[in-house]
Amino acid sequence: MRNVLTIAGKEIRSYFASPVAYVLIAAYLALAGYFFYALLTAFNTSLQIYSMMRNPEMLARFNLNEMVIVPLLHNMAVLLIFIVPAITMRMFPEEKRSGTYELLLTSPIRVGEIVLGKFLGGLVLVLLMVALSGLFGVLLRAYGNPELPMMLVGYLGLALMATVFLALGTLISSFTDNVVIGGTMKMSSTARLWRRGAITIWFRLKRDSLSGFRIML
Repeated sequence: MRNVLTIAGKEIRSYFASPVAYVLIAAYLALAGYFFYALLTAFNTSLQIYSMMRNPEMLARFNLNEMVIVPLLHNMAVLLIFIVPAITMRMFPEEKRSGTYELLLTSPIRVGEIVLGKFLGGLVLVLLMVALSGLFGVLLRAYGNPELPMMLVGYLGLALMATVFLALGTLISSFTDNVVIGGTMKMSSTARLWRRGAITIWFRLKRDSLSGFRIML
């Protein structure tokens, strides 16, 4: 376990010793912040319009969870498709390029410990980004009335999705020596994985809606 933590610490220091970590965190939070601002502005604008029209039926349909939180989490999940490959694309190709990969393999450290250490190092960075984006939930909780369990479960799902993307990126990173090729393969794989999950959810929703329609009939 000590070897795993040592490699993970080295990986984390390599991220923050260069602009990589800062650029990725800033880009993720900036784009997520833009989505948060746009969704919240659209929600407030629509709410004001229907309030002036004095339409209680339409006002009753306004839900902060469905109109702000769910789309925000969806957009942040899409951002992870591009952010996580940028984290993992240098894991093993960088070691091979600098010539330290052979030193790692010949050192008294098992291959599994090397892979797990690098994975944990990337996981710390990914979870840090997800945790910082939790500021949007804190703001909603402070000035609105969102459903806290739903929001927490959504962020937990976002963290688990990022973990899966990171594991897939770590696997692909060990197959290639080229950073660009590795990044492209990882982005394609994560996009395909996310798309498959989205299509599955869509079919389930359509099935549930059709079942409800049959019950009404």
